[in-house]
Amino acid sequence: MGAVYKIYWRERAKLIKDGVATAVSDVLLEQVFRDLQSRGFKIVERLSDSMFVAEKKDKYLFYVMVEGVEITIQTLLSVINMGETLSMPAVLALVSNDGTATYYFVRKIRLPRNVYAEAI
Repeated sequence: MGAVYKIYWRERAKLIKDGVATAVSDVLLEQVFRDLQSRGFKIVERLSDSMFVAEKKDKYLFYVMVEGVEITIQTLLSVINMGETLSMPAVLALVSNDGTATYYFVRKIRLPRNVYAEAI
């Protein structure tokens, strides 16, 4: 097991206390920063423990999550709303158990009322 992998798991253990998720550790955040920088992004501003702004051509609001650590719908909505307020697309950076970061664009959609699904 490599040194980075051991640090990752040691830091991940600090994330969960009594089964409740706490802030994303600096080690995981730095890992996401390095990955994005290798993809040509520039880190512009750190907004919180798990949220930051990065830019390539446009600016994006990133929220770092750890696989297996649950977040509430309210947290997800607040990230999306902050992205809308700042006029930036919101991106979830999901760090997997093996340390790989995967990125997902997230946004709200509004479904029309009184729409019924029909059997095919």
